[in-house]
Amino acid sequence: MTTSPPRLQRASGESRVAFDLRDGRTRLGDLYQRDPCRVLFPEPEPGEPPLAVLLTTSGGVTDGDSLKMAIEIGPGASAVATTQAAEKIYRAAKGGGHCAIAVAVHVSEDAVLDWLPQETIVFEGARLKRRTVAEVEPGGSLLACEMVVLGRAASGERFTRGLLLDAWSVRRTGRLVWTDTLRAEGETPTGAGFGTANALATVIGVWDEPQSRFERARALLETAEEVRAGVTLVNGVMVARLLGEATVVRAATIRFLTDFRGSRLPRVWHV
Repeated sequence: MTTSPPRLQRASGESRVAFDLRDGRTRLGDLYQRDPCRVLFPEPEPGEPPLAVLLTTSGGVTDGDSLKMAIEIGPGASAVATTQAAEKIYRAAKGGGHCAIAVAVHVSEDAVLDWLPQETIVFEGARLKRRTVAEVEPGGSLLACEMVVLGRAASGERFTRGLLLDAWSVRRTGRLVWTDTLRAEGETPTGAGFGTANALATVIGVWDEPQSRFERARALLETAEEVRAGVTLVNGVMVARLLGEATVVRAATIRFLTDFRGSRLPRVWHV
């Protein structure tokens, strides 16, 4: 008689937060959350729009977990969304599958969203598939960042096995204008330009008139000597990259975003 191994309990969480413009102010329009996904609404920095902080109460994500997050900004509204802390992707069980994270962002006409999550740390042996899809309507503005760290270098850990499949797509009025996928399976992809780096931050910007912002980003990144950095425009989408050691990339990303936005990042970034 043979027995199959016990099935481990896994998480299936979801959150959705929507902001609307009412009576001249951006207000919470809708909220849905299912464990382990939660949304908090701390007081924003002075002069900043409403702030949503997304978190997972499980303290991390592992194989078999499935998380869905949606952020929607109604016409004319403005908001900032971030995460409470770095997201940890734990080592997958032997013979296990992958964890899945889906992020959907919708920015309506004349709306503004800064989507600024903190870094995702992919542990040795972890398996993550994540997809972020952003829809930006005419007149809408989106500034978004994503930082991934492969392995925990501070603990002497390198990423030598596991999977990271991180995909981004941007649509304007339903038309795909930019898509990008980072795949790292097994050893950190030194041959794909990583070299000795273990962290990559990607910053994207979507505006009706991106040229002046692109030039500002290029000027700021030219002074970022401690990381390898660059910026380009693809079909009107600004794409900036910062590559290097994790703590250095985080610090450089904070400086870049602070200078580019002209305001301090949400205080959860500095705790």
